[in-house]
Amino acid sequence: MPADIEELCHRNNALKAHRSQWDSWCQELGDVVSPRKAEITTKNTTPSGDKESRLYNTTAVECNMTLAGGTMSYLFPVNEKWFQAEPPQGGDDAAYRWYSKCAEIMLEGLANSNFYTEAHEACLDRCGFGTGLIYCEESMTSPSGLIFDAVPCGTYSIAENSEKMVDTTFREREMTAQQLAQEFGEDRLPKKVADALADPKRRYTEKFVTVHAVYPREDRDTLKLDSLNMGVASCWFIPGEKHMLRESGYDSNPYLASRYLKWGSEVYGWCPGWQALPAAKQLNMLERLMDGMAEIALYPRMLIPSTLEGNVGMGPGEVTIYNPFQNAKPETWGVGTSDMNAGLERLARREKEIKDAYHYDLFKMFSQLDKQMTRAEVWERASEKLILFSPTTTRVQTEWQTPLLQRVFRIYMKQMRFPEPPPSVVAMDRGGAHVRPPRIMFTSRVALAIRSLQSSGFMSLLESLQPMLAIDPSVRHVVKIQSAAKGLGRNFGVPEEWMSSEEEYQGAIQAEQEAMAQQQQMAMAAEGVTAASKLKPEQINAVASALGGKAA
Repeated sequence: MPADIEELCHRNNALKAHRSQWDSWCQELGDVVSPRKAEITTKNTTPSGDKESRLYNTTAVECNMTLAGGTMSYLFPVNEKWFQAEPPQGGDDAAYRWYSKCAEIMLEGLANSNFYTEAHEACLDRCGFGTGLIYCEESMTSPSGLIFDAVPCGTYSIAENSEKMVDTTFREREMTAQQLAQEFGEDRLPKKVADALADPKRRYTEKFVTVHAVYPREDRDTLKLDSLNMGVASCWFIPGEKHMLRESGYDSNPYLASRYLKWGSEVYGWCPGWQALPAAKQLNMLERLMDGMAEIALYPRMLIPSTLEGNVGMGPGEVTIYNPFQNAKPETWGVGTSDMNAGLERLARREKEIKDAYHYDLFKMFSQLDKQMTRAEVWERASEKLILFSPTTTRVQTEWQTPLLQRVFRIYMKQMRFPEPPPSVVAMDRGGAHVRPPRIMFTSRVALAIRSLQSSGFMSLLESLQPMLAIDPSVRHVVKIQSAAKGLGRNFGVPEEWMSSEEEYQGAIQAEQEAMAQQQQMAMAAEGVTAASKLKPEQINAVASALGGKAA
């Protein structure tokens, strides 16, 4: 059933009204944490440095940049393989190797697209405002077949499903009449936009608020595969005109929202900026006061007698002539004896509060220790801090990385960029044969550091079993060594092709057993020959007689 434009406008207004309180808070955050993005409730149509000029201390800005950059470097490293794909419900080695090859193709496609640029912008929003939204769509012009867009804070409204996952997005965009005509065609435009399109003075300048609504489609025929019956609805409309521009659908949601942490039961996220905001404001005030104190110390206030007005030299090396007998000479006043060290101490304390909120030391520690210590030592030092950072890392994986990579997988399957799948990965349902999206395993440094806790637990178990083996050797059967070895390899990010397949493993075991059996037979034969050479003549005759032969 076609979407109701009236209902869409009502939903957009309701979601936007709920978002309005968050917009004002995010504007306050943006002023001190991310001035470049602080265009939420106050809009500037021309470039301006006014917001930056009002910042006397940029610790919060630098910490937000560090956290966003660290999130990219350690969860989306452009120079490393940060994920691998596996069969969704296990499978044979052919399935593992096919999904592994698909992961390599996807990784190359992401590198050749604008993904990393837009992901960094989305990370800045996520770390600076609490919520980041990234758009993933199929591209008909890019060689990678992919296009990404970080949606600015304050231009979209979101809603959750019953599982607390964002499944509804209403995104506002300002588009000119020319852009609307290019995107949807002139025949789809309402009269007001068509009139602007026909006017050369308004065609490229007058903008219209356009909304892209993406939400689960409830009223659909699951047996039909056309765009109007896909599981995710896509509606473009102009709310001011109550005019539908285009209605279609997706097989998976192209808008992916991730919250740094949740703020209670609210749909929008909480970020370190909320914790650091009071300290950042005070730090800005303290820095301004300290600048004032320094300025007074360098350029002190002056008391100038009325008889010397205009005759006092204020520049370096200038001379002021006065009559010493009149006891009237220029002098400083109001300089005070304040100790700037107290102010510096307070500045340092507030800066530390902000850095702690943004996990600043965690990422600095990784960059410093990687060059001096072994991997195990780095993870051991970082484990305590990673426990604090892991909740938001898990949100990145569940809300961003996993659905994004599964969507890229579907797009590439549609574009036939993967090799022919083996029979073991093909599934059948009412819609026919299809390949299920993979299970995503993350191999970035932070992901491996968190998963290394699992590996460390296994190694601790082996150490604990050592004294038990002396008492009861059967304890060794508690551990599945083969499965554990492969699990450790995957936890450490070892490529699948470096590990033996099941057939190769069983073949190696069988070859070893056959070689061992052959060695035992040869050893037994050698022992028999040795024993026979030591027999006495009468013993040989007795054996021969028992066997029915003749004595030598």
